[in-house]
Amino acid sequence: MWIAYNKVMFEESGALWPIIDILLKLVGWIVWSLALIWAVAGITFFPKLNAKLGFGLAVVAVTTFLMTALRYDDRHVLIYGVWGFDLLVLLALLCLRPRSDRNWAEDMQYSVQVEFAKGVATLHNVRDFLYRSETDYTPSWVTRRIPLSGLRKVWLGVEQISAWEGVAHIFITFQYQDECGELDAIAVSAEVHREVGEEFSVQEGLFRNFELAYVVGTERDLIGLRTHVRIDPVRLYPLMIGRKAVQRMFEDVMQRATALQQKPEFYHTISNNCASNMLYHLNKLAPTPISKWDKRIIFSGLVDRIVFALKVVPGVNSLKELREQYLVDISEFDIDENYSKRLRSEGLNQVSGSKVD
Repeated sequence: MWIAYNKVMFEESGALWPIIDILLKLVGWIVWSLALIWAVAGITFFPKLNAKLGFGLAVVAVTTFLMTALRYDDRHVLIYGVWGFDLLVLLALLCLRPRSDRNWAEDMQYSVQVEFAKGVATLHNVRDFLYRSETDYTPSWVTRRIPLSGLRKVWLGVEQISAWEGVAHIFITFQYQDECGELDAIAVSAEVHREVGEEFSVQEGLFRNFELAYVVGTERDLIGLRTHVRIDPVRLYPLMIGRKAVQRMFEDVMQRATALQQKPEFYHTISNNCASNMLYHLNKLAPTPISKWDKRIIFSGLVDRIVFALKVVPGVNSLKELREQYLVDISEFDIDENYSKRLRSEGLNQVSGSKVD
């Protein structure tokens, strides 16, 4: 009634309504087209469905709607048929549920188990693989005891995985003093929980193909894999965070790592990925939280722009200087038990010229 009344009013006032009518139809067609593209992609990359078969089903469905609309000279058959197809794909995806009992790949076979007692966090199933290549490695799962009072520093890791700076993998690492007084570190990475024979795909990550997992491992595993095997540029930024805050963040990260085992979640390429999960923990310490829809989070390779803007890394005056000073360069060194020490005493020293503790 309101629309009809206003339509009459616009018609009486001149040519304004026809313009609005055209704009509304244009917006409607754009939304309809985008929904169709999403649905075609959704069935093409539907979990456990062959991509060619999925795309073929989409083509058959849309072609059927189109031919029927032409036969009966009724475009509404095509319009509403496609909306029905979109809804069917959406409901099929929403019916999927994440699981924690799949046949996981060997390097994802175990999840960290955490026990807090008397000021010490005991971490079981810490991954400590020694890699010769991504498929050739010596598997090892170890236990680490971390005194909460010994937690010293949080480092933000950025692995550049593309020639374009916007594509990167984000992880964090906690530096701590162990019960013997030695400095050590434990790394945490939010990743797809891969099954045997499964490989990550950006497109599949948009449509509930993967569960999310927190991989907790030694630095020689999680960082060594990237510096020595994948040969990707890796930067490690020491964040200026107080020790009490480091403690709180560590506990928060471990709680989420274990919670994901009881209540699994789907990985999502944009909204539930490596960067958004690390941001989730850092935001709890930030005076002004950053949205996970910030372009510097969506394009995770830009996350160090946030680091520079917030001035949470000491001793740098430009983004270029930040990236140069904290670029890891230890490719000439072996991956051994001294990896973490060399990483900071020599690896970050190659460019900056000063020791990083």
